[in-house]
Amino acid sequence: MAAQPAVSLGDFSTLFALAGRSTRLRSERLLNDFGLHVGQQFFMRCLWEQDGSTVGELARRVRVEAPTATQAVKRMEAAGMVRRTPDEQDARRSRVWLTPLGRHTWPLVTAALAELERDLLAPFTQEEREQFMSLLLRLYETSLPAEGDGADGSRTG
Repeated sequence: MAAQPAVSLGDFSTLFALAGRSTRLRSERLLNDFGLHVGQQFFMRCLWEQDGSTVGELARRVRVEAPTATQAVKRMEAAGMVRRTPDEQDARRSRVWLTPLGRHTWPLVTAALAELERDLLAPFTQEEREQFMSLLLRLYETSLPAEGDGADGSRTG
């Protein structure tokens, strides 16, 4: 049995960070089985919904800075999940497309992530799950960067 971290139930930041870290580790192992890294699933979801997006569009939708999105796209391109083509209206930009491998992989990834979610939420009743998701959404909305902050929380001017 794993050692229990010394956490006070009143220590929200620590408990939230520990839960996030353990969930991230499980997600990382799962995604690695598909040749992906944590965070890349958000870009793949965006492309599944709107293939041919620019890196800038992906960055805005995933709420990261453009260099972070560029790095993720490069890694997914190296893994064969996406390809880039020049934008027809602006040669300085490129469009990102899921490859056949990416299109094949995405439904498998979503099924595996859904299974992980079911496993993580199994100890809760349906009512508790709904309340938990509602509270998480409110926490997320509260934690978004303020006006004038970058997507990653850095000041932009």
